[in-house]
Amino acid sequence: MDNRNNRVCPVEIAGSLDNRIRRWIQNPVKVLGPYIEKGMVVLDMGCGPGFFSIDMAQMVGKSGRVIVADLQEGMLQKKRLKILSKKPMMPASRLVRDRNYFLIRP
Repeated sequence: MDNRNNRVCPVEIAGSLDNRIRRWIQNPVKVLGPYIEKGMVVLDMGCGPGFFSIDMAQMVGKSGRVIVADLQEGMLQKKRLKILSKKPMMPASRLVRDRNYFLIRP
């Protein structure tokens, strides 16, 4: 079987997935805003470094939850560090860790 089409983005270049240019072109609030409401439980499947996750958490508010999942432990670690660095913006955030996912509660 040919594995060339079965690759994922290496954790080492994950920073290229989360940058200002992408945010300008693909603004998470504009892309997801029409679909996410306060109080919802939403899933960010294949979250990578979490380009959409924090904005999703702010959209669902304190009564909602965001579950982020990724195949690579390294991507989840990057997501965890990003959430912890944003705590001043999300003062009541809680991070629950399970084997392959995080639960973000703003």
